Amino acid sequence: VAKETFHVATCPNVLKTQLPNTHQGHRQLSQSLKNHTIALIVLEATGGYERPLTAELLSDSLPVVVVNPRQVRDFAKGMGQWAKTDPIDAQVLARFAQIVKPAPKTHSTPQTAELSELVRRRRQLNGLRTQESNRLLMIHHPWVKKSIQKMIKTLNFQIDEIDRLIREYIDADDNFKNKDRILRSTPGVGPQTSAMLIANLPELGSLNRQEIAALAGLAPWDRSSGKSDGKAHIWGGRKEVRSVLYMAAFTACRFNPVIRALAERLK
Repeated sequence: VAKETFHVATCPNVLKTQLPNTHQGHRQLSQSLKNHTIALIVLEATGGYERPLTAELLSDSLPVVVVNPRQVRDFAKGMGQWAKTDPIDAQVLARFAQIVKPAPKTHSTPQTAELSELVRRRRQLNGLRTQESNRLLMIHHPWVKKSIQKMIKTLNFQIDEIDRLIREYIDADDNFKNKDRILRSTPGVGPQTSAMLIANLPELGSLNRQEIAALAGLAPWDRSSGKSDGKAHIWGGRKEVRSVLYMAAFTACRFNPVIRALAERLK
């Protein structure tokens, strides 16, 4: 999926086409797929260009999964496919779907998608505020200092406004509200961590703890071969979720006795 177009391929090779990455193109693909029996649709994560198409396909109850591009590229190399073009990549994805069979994405409601956008935007605004605050420490010119202070004030206002919108989205949805209540009952989990998990990990409550840990990129993976017994490391999964939970864990170490005991044991 590119910015302006996306390529489609199937396995077996009964459909191969290129469509505009617009709402009309998304609907055209969805309509054409109704003439076929679809086992699985696999898209590469391409920096967000794939999100509208994914949402459209999910809204039609089609089995969709978005995968890490590196995983697909390694798969292609393993097949001896070194050439890389959009049509070739589409065909590789079709073969990947047929052989690897990654688990389909949980159906995302429009409310979840909108909440995810709000949470993502809040993180962006908070990052901008941190950058401006750091710049302010290094500035001595009065005009520049005043300019940065105005920008921080504007960002503070926007963050407060987006916090209000996030709270409204959660309170207006019984499922969101119930998850928020459970999450925030855990010491160390505040409103921002809770909102991020609700928006970006909708599978919470439907998977077991091992599956949800792997999905979030928090499950340790062994690296052993022969007599070499390497340390297990966490990797992969949903980066946004893993990053926020990593920071939340520091807070939890102070206020949550269970997490604190675990952290001490792992040292």
